[in-house]
Amino acid sequence: MQANAPLRGLYEQGFLHLPKQNENTLQEILTALGEVIQITDVTPKPDSRGLITSTRGLDFHTDHHKAKFIVWYCYKQCNIGGETLLLDAFEIYKKLCQPYQNELQKIELFEHKVFPDDYEKYPLVSIDSNGNTKFYYSFWLVRSQDKQNPALRAFQQLIREAEPVKLKLQPTDILIVDNHRIFHARTPIEGNQDRWLKRFWLSEK
Repeated sequence: MQANAPLRGLYEQGFLHLPKQNENTLQEILTALGEVIQITDVTPKPDSRGLITSTRGLDFHTDHHKAKFIVWYCYKQCNIGGETLLLDAFEIYKKLCQPYQNELQKIELFEHKVFPDDYEKYPLVSIDSNGNTKFYYSFWLVRSQDKQNPALRAFQQLIREAEPVKLKLQPTDILIVDNHRIFHARTPIEGNQDRWLKRFWLSEK
């Protein structure tokens, strides 16, 4: 399989679901996309305090800002729940008036220190050197002084009203998202809770 061909869809819609792929294809995709900066086994732990490793649902968010792409490879999937939900943040952002768009660019969110040079905060909306709009968002990382900001509340309301793409990954499925554009969420992990995804963070080439 030539990894670059199917990846065209990723750049158009911001995410790509590739069912029934082997690990050789996974490695080709990782090489094509960028540099792997973190690998995590995402498995539920019923007593976990951390949201990611809990069985609870996760609301819409992005991961660490240094991850341009997130790739998940599914090894096991629970029999009930565990669906992945996706929203295009840029399409939501475009619905806001210009003053609200400008206001969101002033808001910084807390960010967990993962890498040595992290500043522990990052803007919700930023514009890169190529003029692309980038998003970093998790509602639980909004600083207290920003929670009542009218622009942020309007943005969050649009997120709640949006119709997400809903996927349930099956073993050997690959899911790729542009972490600077696509918000992802997860429904609660229920039933046998036997779920195992491997998550790759990739920086841009």
